[in-house]
Amino acid sequence: MRYYFAWLGSKRAAKRDVAEPGCLLDRAANANLPVPAGGILLHDFYELALDEGIVQENDGAITAVSPQALHDLLYNLARFPRLENEMVLRSLQENQFGPTQPPIQPGDPAALANSLCECWQQQNGRHDVLLITLPQTELAGTAVSPANADADADQIILPEGKLRLAHLGRWQRPDSSLPPHAQRLQMLLRGLRRTIGDDGWEIEWMDDGRVCWLWEIKPTGKR
Repeated sequence: MRYYFAWLGSKRAAKRDVAEPGCLLDRAANANLPVPAGGILLHDFYELALDEGIVQENDGAITAVSPQALHDLLYNLARFPRLENEMVLRSLQENQFGPTQPPIQPGDPAALANSLCECWQQQNGRHDVLLITLPQTELAGTAVSPANADADADQIILPEGKLRLAHLGRWQRPDSSLPPHAQRLQMLLRGLRRTIGDDGWEIEWMDDGRVCWLWEIKPTGKR
């Protein structure tokens, strides 16, 4: 049986041979960490679109013969769930997700076809693509958890500079003197450490004023 997508939180990404960053995001969603709604469109969907003549590949250029047919293939045949809000597409590369495409409306066939083909062109080998809801963002940045057994803090990179957030213990709460977004981020990092361990990883996060969302995670090293 062919599977065309792995919904984030289903814990099926690893079974479908998705690269590690996709598997980590899937595991985080399964652990009820704040990951926006979305799924990973698998290489089998790309092959299906080629077989049906809906997309074509010539000299490395991938184009949609019929954007409407590609839209219908995604939602009607593959039965990818319809996201309610704006979404973005990102190619899944070996160690990270590719650049974020401009946000699109789920019901726009032309925009969907353009974004999918752009993502597919960025890849060699497998053609797995993340489709994910875009949070309304007030602040965004990265966080690096070092692969160091003695490390007791994570490095946070913000537009205005860097800071360090201490690791929280299992039942420990954030320091109330920290800004609210830093408290939410510290809780997210604690949850990630509990879910995937502390062998070294880097995340992208987005804060909408209420929730600190996990946007990307990639491994940085093993002990």
